[in-house]
Amino acid sequence: MKAFFIGTAACVPGAGEEVASFLINDNILVDTGWCNVLKLKDYGLAPEKIEYLILTHLHQDHYLGLPQFLFYLGIGQLTGSYKQNKPLTIIGPSEKLLYILKKTEEFLQLDHYPELIVKINPYILVPGKNYEDDKILLETIPAKHHSGGRMEDALICKLTDKTESRTLCFTGDTSYHPPIADFVRGMPVLIHDSCHTSATDAANIAKTANVGKLYLIHHPSADNDKKLREAKEVFSNSFISESGKSIEV
Repeated sequence: MKAFFIGTAACVPGAGEEVASFLINDNILVDTGWCNVLKLKDYGLAPEKIEYLILTHLHQDHYLGLPQFLFYLGIGQLTGSYKQNKPLTIIGPSEKLLYILKKTEEFLQLDHYPELIVKINPYILVPGKNYEDDKILLETIPAKHHSGGRMEDALICKLTDKTESRTLCFTGDTSYHPPIADFVRGMPVLIHDSCHTSATDAANIAKTANVGKLYLIHHPSADNDKKLREAKEVFSNSFISESGKSIEV
């Protein structure tokens, strides 16, 4: 099982950067950042292979790239470079998913250009529930993510590729949330937000859970050295997620 980091930055990326997002086994995209489809092409990866899109939550920096991604696939259908064998499964944690998909359709003017329509299977996944099909099992618990004075629907995820029997855990955006440790206990890899959670607290989760490796993501690149130093003081097997690099599970 492989995870390729497309972007690792905080909500506003610097020049040449992309917001936190990664591709699992070439066919599962986690969040779209601002411009994922362009970054995927930059790294020699094929957006056409993506069968699943998991949106950890529905803040703008995690779905801004959705219209570009769907437009790219639609143009691919029109030119013959992309043949859709089954609907693209898009998983998100709230009813806002359907609203965002509808607005994306309107933004792309698909009523005027139906030849660009990509078949989508939207799946609203209530945090704490699971998604499963013949290829993957996605287990979740709610994240602790406040915004605008309210708790956001957001997912902490444990993704199992059933063909490989390998599991990868990731948090999306979350404040320090001790229940994560029980959820990911003994897992080989945890990718943890280090923007809303301090590196020290993320490392405490990893240590308590006895995970194999901790990868910090979603913070300004200028903070890399500081974040890594703080995390390693608590959990020695801590690493910084690096855009354009992959990790194996």
